[in-house]
Amino acid sequence: MNQTPTKHTLLLLAALLFTSSLAGAIWFVRFVYTGNLAFIFLLWNLFLAWLPVLFALLARRQRAGRLGRWIWGGLWLLFFPNAPYLLTDLLHLGRIGQVPIWYDLIMLLTFALAGLFLGFASLFWLHDLVAKTWNRWAGWLFVLIVLGLSSFGVYIGRFLRWNSWDLLLKPTVLLRDLAEHLLVRHQFLETAVVTMLLTAVFIGSYFIIFALPPQLARLELEK
Repeated sequence: MNQTPTKHTLLLLAALLFTSSLAGAIWFVRFVYTGNLAFIFLLWNLFLAWLPVLFALLARRQRAGRLGRWIWGGLWLLFFPNAPYLLTDLLHLGRIGQVPIWYDLIMLLTFALAGLFLGFASLFWLHDLVAKTWNRWAGWLFVLIVLGLSSFGVYIGRFLRWNSWDLLLKPTVLLRDLAEHLLVRHQFLETAVVTMLLTAVFIGSYFIIFALPPQLARLELEK
């Protein structure tokens, strides 16, 4: 199975790099204008959102082998929630002043979209890999499971303040904290509702993006 980067893959990577660079530039202009490092955490979150892209590309390499695909795929799944997590940074809108709120809104939206596009690009590559390895239905089942798990991961990161690597470094503490959190009724309900809503949003968004290329191709044929 030859999965070397194609022209379309390189074009998509260039577009992702452009969007991320734009987000960083908007933050830098804010930094120059205000003279402080407010929102610098967005740059770190954006860096983490690029890791799933890297792991997805490594998993698709021909020379990765079956074991390599499982290792890179596992790391991809572990860090994948960091990409859609950028959407939740919109909660910081209006909390840090010094610039017009519309500027911060555009900045946060740019970072959020960059994270979402990075996540969906890496998901599409792994979706394609799973579908070609097994079948189309396995590919879509993989997508649904990943988006559900990643929504739960986003909740854990935003509300419980755990990081992806804590699952490797402090798994016992993380699982104990999560268990204690879910045993409280109102916290369990909050977890369930947030996870289900995020899953619905992510699934709907991915389906729309996935359906766009065939529709655009059909428009080209009809000209």
